[in-house]
Amino acid sequence: MKPRTKREKLVVELSRKLPAITEAQIRWGKKHCFPHNAYRCKDEMWCSECGKMWVDTTGQKDGYIRCPYCGEKLEVKVSRKTKDDSISYLTVATTSGDFQVLRHFYTAKYARKDNEPHYFIDEVCQQWITADNKETVVAKAMNMGYGGWIHTTDMSIKKDGNIYYSHSYDIDGYVYPKVKLLPILRRNGLRTSFHGVTPAIMIRALLGESKYAEMLLKTKQYSMLDFYMHRGGLSHPWAINICNRNGYIIKDGSMYHDYLELLDYFHLDTHNAYYVCPKNLKKAHDKLLERKRKIEAKIWAEEERKRRIERMSRMKQDIFSFIRRIQPFLGMEIKDEDIVIRPLESVTQFYQEGKAMHHCVYRNEYYKHKDCLILTAQKDGKRLETIEVNLKTFKIIQSRAVCNGTSDYHDRIINLVNRNMGLIRRLHHEGLYRVWPEPAGKQVPCL
Repeated sequence: MKPRTKREKLVVELSRKLPAITEAQIRWGKKHCFPHNAYRCKDEMWCSECGKMWVDTTGQKDGYIRCPYCGEKLEVKVSRKTKDDSISYLTVATTSGDFQVLRHFYTAKYARKDNEPHYFIDEVCQQWITADNKETVVAKAMNMGYGGWIHTTDMSIKKDGNIYYSHSYDIDGYVYPKVKLLPILRRNGLRTSFHGVTPAIMIRALLGESKYAEMLLKTKQYSMLDFYMHRGGLSHPWAINICNRNGYIIKDGSMYHDYLELLDYFHLDTHNAYYVCPKNLKKAHDKLLERKRKIEAKIWAEEERKRRIERMSRMKQDIFSFIRRIQPFLGMEIKDEDIVIRPLESVTQFYQEGKAMHHCVYRNEYYKHKDCLILTAQKDGKRLETIEVNLKTFKIIQSRAVCNGTSDYHDRIINLVNRNMGLIRRLHHEGLYRVWPEPAGKQVPCL
């Protein structure tokens, strides 16, 4: 995009005057931006820094080792890989005129066994930020993805932000330690380290986007700063002030945040230094967490007891309802020469039928279905099929053998039921107009 405003034209002009990356910066990037590994395959190891291979019979499979050739400290990895490619970013923070400039260099390392590694370094993005927190981006064209830069294109003005991110060019790179900063950033507490926070996000926070970043930075609450910048808020800012007044440095921001929420849970005073500044944060956190776990376990057990009672109550209602519906069909038998078809007359029979036939007549609680009659077809005491009859249409919905299959008697069973559908219809209609007595004493019958 061509520069249109006075600011954009100034940024383009100053960008052209920036010096090229120095050899010292390149050496630092090679040292700190990539992992340094020694890959072991059996007794052979090779170095990702120089590519040399050697024999190591110690059997070491983790930890660190020194390369006998280049002397680099390497992390041991058990792998058969013969190449190691990695991508990273080197960020150089500098100034130009009234601008804070973040220069982002795309860096790639191509390591091969028995060969020295090859490096590729290319400046792909610059963020120009003024003290009034206005930003201009100069960058190369890119495709979608973390490393999708088109390196053959020229740097030009880019529109920062897309439908997914408001600041799409914020790059979390390894920051070169020799940092040049605007006076206002130094005044607000920034020195050489960004303490794990993306540089552009830290700069915008110190220029007014964040309420507590400056305070956390100046009071050296770096762990809390990291947590705050990534979570976007402090639930108990007064607690941080109490820590600062008592010289208490928070070592684990995430754990401390959880600890304060536990204090709230137990209604303990978060304005009291006794609670806010524990001598052993982990011990105090774990103690309250265990207390909370026991309380919630009791609550869960009580809720589970209530749910169990409700389930039993619903089950009783379902059983009573089923008993009323099945009354007209008790004792009904449909026979031919050797096949007998009877209704399932209790929930226990549904369970036995489902278990024997390996289907879902019990698991899917067919005894709850108001408009269906479940029959079992047997021959010489052996179960053949389970039949479902719709009591509204008086049609056979399904007839299933073992594992939802069909038996050799399937057609006979279907014809037998259909021939006796008039009997089922008559019994059903008689049952609709007859008042059936309640089970004695409202006791749940045998399931």
